[in-house]
This record gives sequence, structure tokens and C-alpha cells, in this order.
Amino acid sequence: MRRRALSFSGARLLLFAFGAVLAAGPARAQEGIPGVATGLGNRFLQTYTPLTNDDGVFEANFTHRFADAAKDAGPGALWGLGGGSYVSIGVEYVFIKNLSLQISWNNSAYDYEFALKGTLLRPTASLPLAVGLRGGLNWDTAGSNKQSSGFGQVLASYTIADLVTIAASPSYTQRSPYHADIWNVPLDLQVRLGHSWSVLGEWIPKKNWTPDSTYQWSVGVQKSFYHHRFIFYFGNTLPTAIDQLIGGDLNGNVTDVNLHIGFNIARNFEIK
Repeated sequence: MRRRALSFSGARLLLFAFGAVLAAGPARAQEGIPGVATGLGNRFLQTYTPLTNDDGVFEANFTHRFADAAKDAGPGALWGLGGGSYVSIGVEYVFIKNLSLQISWNNSAYDYEFALKGTLLRPTASLPLAVGLRGGLNWDTAGSNKQSSGFGQVLASYTIADLVTIAASPSYTQRSPYHADIWNVPLDLQVRLGHSWSVLGEWIPKKNWTPDSTYQWSVGVQKSFYHHRFIFYFGNTLPTAIDQLIGGDLNGNVTDVNLHIGFNIARNFEIK
């Protein structure tokens, strides 16, 4: 499958996004559960937390990954910021408490993702455990390789001292653009730094498609402020659609552990 990447000025996008971080004051819907899982929100870097936003909250999100590894691009291409990009544009709406509808589009394989996410258990002071389910459909529409596939995820997280959250999301998809019947278990870590800052880490085990297959890793610094979340991203995980993410087979196989640069932006609207 031909590699799909958007070519626009990454440096301008990153500078614009950096300017937004100067604001302050997290929105109520982004605070997680204060005192138990403060700042946890509804999403990690690529994968999702078990929590939904508040009832009646609409969210728009934009995920951007520069396609070129920083070491390969070098200073001439501003360490990857001047090249093509992998992007995802999505919306989410919590139409009843603890249940959200999510729709997104990824330019890799022109992949649409439709999902429902439900929170089954919210953390409390006596049991800071969260559990959710997420399932839906991926629809790849690029070229002659059009296909659809169902997926399902169990989302679980545990918060220690309202500061450190560890999470796992056992996931299954019927097929990726290259393989079928795929299981994987992405792992996540979030460390809260004050009320509106946090550091996130994500690791997705490798799939042994070829001898040089490797794992996917990412680290992010997150700032929550008035109705917004912004994440500076570093890692080798480029897709965000579940069928491509857990398969570890973007463009056929993930073999490069080198650092790419990117960012996530999310904006909430309380419309109910």
C-alpha cells in the first residue's frame, strides 16, 4: 500500500500549537475525578482511558505525527518538521452519562473509525480502579485495498495516590491493512505534575511479522487548560486508528524505533 502522508508546513503548526499552551485553567469535563484520578481525561496518547467526558460534552480532536524520524531528517529539515505527516481528525459526543460516540478519519489508508465507548466502573477513594469497553468499525478507503473490520477493547486503569495512573487495553481487530485476527495489549502510564500538567508514556508490544519487527513507543507532555488539552509527542507510533495501531504493521511493518515529533490537540464544548 502506498504511504499516505500530508505535506504541509509542520513547523508553523507546531509553533501555533505551542502558543496555545500559554493559557491556563482546565475545564470541568477534563478533570477526570478530582482526588481519585485528577486530570486522567478520556484519552492517553493514542489509546483511550476507561473514562468518558461529562454528559453533553462534545469534543473535537486533532492528532499530528511528522512522518520523518528526527535523526534521518536532520537540522536541514528541522528534524522532521518540514516533511509529510500522519494526521487524525476526530469528534466525540457523550449523549448519555458514561457512553460516548466517536468518529475519526486518519490519512493513513484513508481510515475511518466509528466507535462506542462506555465507562463501566469509575474510580473512588476506596477503589481507584476504572473499567470501560470500546468497540466499533474501521473502514479503510484508500486505493484498491478497501476493507472494513470490527474491533473491541477492554480499557482498565488504576490510579495510585491521585498521581500515577497505570493502564492496559487488551484489544482485538478482525484485520489490519496487511494481517487478520490481531490481538495486542497496549500499556499506558500517566504521571500528574500539579493540577494541569502531566507526563504520559505508551508502549505497544511488537508483532513478529518479520525478524526486524519492533515495538511501538511514545512519550508526551500534556497541558490541560480552559476546555483544551495539548500534548507534545515524541515516539515511533504514527497511526492512531485501532486496526493499524495494534497490528504494528503501518506500511507493512514497524521496524524503526527512532524518534518522531508530533502533537495532539483536543477541544471540549459543553452543549447540553
